[in-house]
Amino acid sequence: MSSSDPDSRLLLLMRHGKAESGSGQPDHERALAEKGLTQAQLVGEYLTAQNVQVSQVLVSDAQRTTQTWEAVASAMPGFDGEVSFHEEIYTGGAADLLALLHGVDRHLPVVLVVGHEPTISTLASALAGEDSDAGSIAQARIGMPTGSVAVLSGALGSWEELEEESLTLHTIVRP
Repeated sequence: MSSSDPDSRLLLLMRHGKAESGSGQPDHERALAEKGLTQAQLVGEYLTAQNVQVSQVLVSDAQRTTQTWEAVASAMPGFDGEVSFHEEIYTGGAADLLALLHGVDRHLPVVLVVGHEPTISTLASALAGEDSDAGSIAQARIGMPTGSVAVLSGALGSWEELEEESLTLHTIVRP
């Protein structure tokens, strides 16, 4: 999606790929497992196949989310958007992530967030309006599997207008 409609927004909320078990290391430094790298590459391939032109990427500063984004990007050769890393995606909750999204430039129509549970599923569920896919809402309420992406869209004049039930949750892509 690279819509010419200035009020059209696409939000992709992704849970990081499958990570290695803790093994005594700090949670923030856990790396992706091989399965997680594959999941992330499949998401990148999916976005490319769907002609999604991501304009802004917000990534948790944890190692597994950074690696997830790098693997997604490796499968998106035409990516030329902006990328930023945020501690608050790792340490905060859905309200913190929503506040970050409110700060996205109004001219950037497609945003990808790479974060953690339960924040990703909580926000996806909260943003989903009444026209959303019932099965996807149910999945978001249960929790999102590793590597999965919630696909939401709607008509918003700016990201500052993003609020509960303001988007349509179309699907949750499970690589």
